[in-house]
Parts: sequence; structure tokens; C-alpha cells
Amino acid sequence: MTEATELRKQQYERFKQLFAIGRQRYLDAGGDPRRSSGSLHGNDYLTDEERQELCDLGSQLGNIRMIGEEIHTAGRSGKIPTKQNEDGATCES
Repeated sequence: MTEATELRKQQYERFKQLFAIGRQRYLDAGGDPRRSSGSLHGNDYLTDEERQELCDLGSQLGNIRMIGEEIHTAGRSGKIPTKQNEDGATCES
């Protein structure tokens, strides 16, 4: 196996490990095992450093690049949409 392939494999294993860590912390805190433990439901149990590492690994593994206010991946690009809270306030992406 080439060094690049081995590195990518290690990155993917760490990526999966970070999700498993967050899931286990969610369950240890009494979370519903039938429900997602992701941040979509406000159940993100990763530290800021782990969350940033997960985001960085996801970008590397998915070949995603951020250039200015645009996202580039798989030969496609687009402007990053602005998110809004339920009360209509604008959030940073």
C-alpha cells in the first residue's frame, strides 16, 4: 500500500473513532440509544478540539476546499448558504 493510501486509511479510522467517542459519551449521559447522537438534536458530546478535528478530517477525506465564501468539491463549486435560526436571526455557517 502506498503512503498516501495508508494515511487516508488512518484518517478514516480516526474519523470513525471520533464519531464513536461522541456516541458513547451520549449513551453514558443517558441518551436514547434509538436516537441519533449528532448535533442535529443538540446532543453533541465532542470537545471543541475533537469537533474541529472531525470537521478537518471530513474535509480532507471528502476532498472539500473552502475558498472565500465558496465551497469546492468534486469539480463543483457553490456559495455557502446563510443559515437562519427559528426566530429568523442569521447564523454563521
